[in-house]
Amino acid sequence: MKTLYGFLAAGNLNIECLGEVQMMGECCHYNHLLNKFPGDQICREDEQSVSFLNGYVYNKADYIQAEDADWAEAFTRALSRDAEGTLKKLRGGFCGYLFDKNTRELLVYTDQVAVKPVYYYSNGDQWMVSDHLDYMVEVLKYNHLDVEFQPLAAQYMLTYGYMIDDTTFIRQIRRLLPGKYLRVRDGQAVVTRYHLIQAVPVSITEEEAVEKIDAAFREAVRREFEKDREYGYRHLVDLSGGLDSRMVSWVAHDLGYTDQVNVTYCRAGYRDETISKEIALRLGHEYLFKPLDDVKWMYDIDEMTSQNNGAALYMGMTGGRRLLEMINREPFGIEHTGMIGDVTMSTLYPDKELSCGKPVLGQSAHSDRLQYSFDERLLQEYSCQDMFGIYTRGMLGACSSYLIRQQYLETASPFTDVDLLDVVYSLSFDMRNHHHIYLRWMNEKYPQAAEFGWEKWGGIKPKESHIFFRKMKTTQRLLWQAICKAVHIDNKDNMNPFDYWYDKNPDIRKYMQEYMEASIGNPVLGKELREDIRRLFQEGSVEEKSLAITVLAMVKKYFS
Repeated sequence: MKTLYGFLAAGNLNIECLGEVQMMGECCHYNHLLNKFPGDQICREDEQSVSFLNGYVYNKADYIQAEDADWAEAFTRALSRDAEGTLKKLRGGFCGYLFDKNTRELLVYTDQVAVKPVYYYSNGDQWMVSDHLDYMVEVLKYNHLDVEFQPLAAQYMLTYGYMIDDTTFIRQIRRLLPGKYLRVRDGQAVVTRYHLIQAVPVSITEEEAVEKIDAAFREAVRREFEKDREYGYRHLVDLSGGLDSRMVSWVAHDLGYTDQVNVTYCRAGYRDETISKEIALRLGHEYLFKPLDDVKWMYDIDEMTSQNNGAALYMGMTGGRRLLEMINREPFGIEHTGMIGDVTMSTLYPDKELSCGKPVLGQSAHSDRLQYSFDERLLQEYSCQDMFGIYTRGMLGACSSYLIRQQYLETASPFTDVDLLDVVYSLSFDMRNHHHIYLRWMNEKYPQAAEFGWEKWGGIKPKESHIFFRKMKTTQRLLWQAICKAVHIDNKDNMNPFDYWYDKNPDIRKYMQEYMEASIGNPVLGKELREDIRRLFQEGSVEEKSLAITVLAMVKKYFS
């Protein structure tokens, strides 16, 4: 556990079990940070307050100039005076807290899309904030405080495969959601939203939309890559056969950030490998590829769930963690991804009535085998189904891999840049649907990038003029998938053929079965939940089995 990079701060709790700690007034603080951007981090104490920020910030100069002070003092002053306004203006991937020594008020915050996760505990005059459940549970147990299993987290995992609200597997601990801050004073904890994506379309032509997207995307890319350059780092950039990471790498290159190392991981010989390799060679970038066919990453249950706090299914990142462990990370600062670009630049749901309508539960789940009823009040703060999906499936689900990646590098995606999101969600549903404006922007501004096949379209070039060929290819792929399933042969047209690997590898089948049997008897699960887990494991696909295993891993970790 001590190998986890992270922090923990507490009031009226003994945290010496974590190691060397700092006493700053009544605030006790523990640091074991990745330290990729030390000049952006803040760990400051004065007579009035304790201020801490972890991560990276793009616009430090705005605060320095406004306050006529160094970064740490300037930001602390601004946050003390106007927390909401200060956080709205801040750009980057960050989380942190401010503790007022005079009022004993605690302010905890995360960035607008929760690139940097933060969790909190509040009970009377005792409080705790950290980016890792492992730290927090250890402190609770060391102080002889309750650590109770939260069945709701298990139900979320067994259906959605990620959390859809602030729930964690520990009843006493909650996650601060994207764009929110927390105030704790006199034993009362109040969470407030300071940023929410506004999905309010405006009247605009497609020509104007292309220009606005291009300007915002280029600025988002510049911010990310300039942060690397500020610290003398090279650029580590994910690359696949899709559009999102391609556009990150391509536009960065166009902006002059050419010292890139592109990394890819997928099944050997799949289009993600062949297409990404062609693009990297065309741009003259260094290129690293890791095949997933050895399936060793499928054994990393305890490591993955520890690093991602059980926020999403353990198989979600596949072999990305092992790739990061293998490479020399010293020359790099940020792992640049194309995370959730496919949905932010298009639509999560192709049906307009569903996408723009009142939010409902049950969409974007990994499994519908188990039927649970969840509290629909969690839907109230989202304006439509698309917004609910972006915040849950996107930021809390897909982006949960950031929690793992941040054990090795900082993480960023231009597609979650706050200002780009404002542009994208000012466009109409029809303009965004089926990647229409995405493809037009790409073909008009970066036509050479569209000359490489698109994995999602079966290798057909990403051009609207090629949609007929894409439909033909899709029909062929669906037919071939049905044939492969019927006669039990390997379908090579699959990035991550989990079921095939599982069926052909008796060792991984044995490992997962034994893991399940060793943990399923834990009494904290309760009879009904235990039966649900066993059913999902026995009847479900390998992905569904991984949902069950993720729950059992969290139970094993904290309630053995």
